[in-house]
Amino acid sequence: MLKNLYDNYTGEESGFPTTLSYRHEGQTLYFTFDCHRSKKFSAYVSDNDPLFLGDVAEVFICTGDDLSRYYEIEVAPNGAVFFAAITNDGKNFSSDFPERHFKAEVVSLDRGYRVILEIPDAELGVTDVGKIRFNAFRIETEGGTPEKNLLALNPTLCGKFHLPEFFIPWTEN
Repeated sequence: MLKNLYDNYTGEESGFPTTLSYRHEGQTLYFTFDCHRSKKFSAYVSDNDPLFLGDVAEVFICTGDDLSRYYEIEVAPNGAVFFAAITNDGKNFSSDFPERHFKAEVVSLDRGYRVILEIPDAELGVTDVGKIRFNAFRIETEGGTPEKNLLALNPTLCGKFHLPEFFIPWTEN
């Protein structure tokens, strides 16, 4: 499935074209982000640092019935990865950092970058692909400026991404 990401505030097309392709094959989830018009600014170099302060492609994914429990995966243009198990009931927010056993690769593109994720079902506890709900995002800081450009597969129409009610069902058609 190939989809475009849109301005998270307005839901309209963005000046930072971004496509997401995703599929489930065998026992693995695959996500590929093509992030165009990026200066590829990475705020940090170590895994699980606050990568969202720079440019990132990210996916939030819930694999069960409880939308207040989901995973957050961010990948910066320099290859640093943020991987957290999130608990977010709308009032309380916490995160744990499980050991990562999935592939995250970054490929440089002309004026942008590609993020490729290969996540085994077991990593996220996928037992039924039909139960997956998710959203995908991109942050483009234009080289580290504080005014971030927020993009989303299903825009939240505000400056936040951690809104599970905007997660969409997994479909591949």
